[in-house]
Amino acid sequence: MLNKVSSKLAKRIADGSERRKEAVYTYGIEIILSTMIGISSILIVSGLLHEFKLGVIFLLVFAPLRLFTGGYHAVTYFRCFLISNISYLFLLLFNNIIYTKLPLEIWLILLVLSSYYIAIHAPVVNENQPIGENKKSRCKIMARNILNINVFAALFLSAVDKEIMGMMVLSICLVAVFMLITDKPKFLLYTKKGVIGL
Repeated sequence: MLNKVSSKLAKRIADGSERRKEAVYTYGIEIILSTMIGISSILIVSGLLHEFKLGVIFLLVFAPLRLFTGGYHAVTYFRCFLISNISYLFLLLFNNIIYTKLPLEIWLILLVLSSYYIAIHAPVVNENQPIGENKKSRCKIMARNILNINVFAALFLSAVDKEIMGMMVLSICLVAVFMLITDKPKFLLYTKKGVIGL
């Protein structure tokens, strides 16, 4: 469905001399539409659940980090849509249950562990979408810069608004989980080397 809509739009954009670019336009339009649909659905769900603020926080933390950290990617846009929304709903439910019950020390441990993993291992390159070393280096720098902003914001909010801090920490953890799914073999090897080195 998304591909058909994108293909029709691409044909309208590309004139007779640019037919060879239709595939590029189609792919670009697919990415834009799928991103807009994903963001809209999360905001709509957040509004219906009266959690619009947390929906915005999730998108502000998760989306920019995910862009530069890589990791697991669903094979279809529909599956990506489902995984994104289900993951968000799980985080929302989990945060609402535990943000007042979990000691601040545990939140900080989660923040440190997930941030450390992301800072060391990002970007995790999908074998179906290889990137050059220069782009990989730029992605690592961007991921660390965005991560630093989020970490400092979460630390500040730990004394101001624990609910928002909780959603920020869980969003960072989710980015780490998606990375770990793809990076698991390398991560285990890295861990074993670290343990052996001790």
